[in-house]
Amino acid sequence: MEDAAGEHNRLFLEAVAVVKNEIPTSQQPHLSKPGWFLARKLNRAIDLFKRSLQLNPQNWNAMWFIGKVQQRLRNWDEARVYLERAFQSNPTQPDSAREASICAMELGQTDEAIRLAQSALGLDPTNAGLGANLALAYLLADRLGDARAAIDNASTCDNVDPISETVRAMIQHFAAHSRVPPNSTGSLVTYWHRHLRSLRKSSVL
Repeated sequence: MEDAAGEHNRLFLEAVAVVKNEIPTSQQPHLSKPGWFLARKLNRAIDLFKRSLQLNPQNWNAMWFIGKVQQRLRNWDEARVYLERAFQSNPTQPDSAREASICAMELGQTDEAIRLAQSALGLDPTNAGLGANLALAYLLADRLGDARAAIDNASTCDNVDPISETVRAMIQHFAAHSRVPPNSTGSLVTYWHRHLRSLRKSSVL
């Protein structure tokens, strides 16, 4: 048993060392898609985490790391599966549910995104970031009334960040123009960038 525990710890810590500074976090949320060499390293880390899970199937941290690495690799479906597994293994951690909801939004799985975002916010109701995340999930599902209520609630929690203000602006835009929002994050971002460019061009004319 001690040998198994020692091997588990060795595999887990080796994998953590590989992915250090290479997965998206609140401090560095926007990391580019990795090139071939880094992708190979990250997949090696995934293999190490999976081997550690074989020795300790309850290691929700390993599940979370696999999900985050898959996020970096843009493998959204695999990322969602492991992040949701991490949440199911440790349902006291809202971060796992939030990250799983982000993956669901990338995939256009709006019902799943809402369910996971609600679970995350239920664990930390005064967290403005979690509230904005739920508002975004509602927006992608074209539930603008719920989206507006969620972002209003988030604004009463604490200091509102630029992301929350952007989500609010998006909600107001689609409500004002009676347009159906795109149902995935990537499509929504593309739409919004085009909208902002058109506004800048109009202001110049």
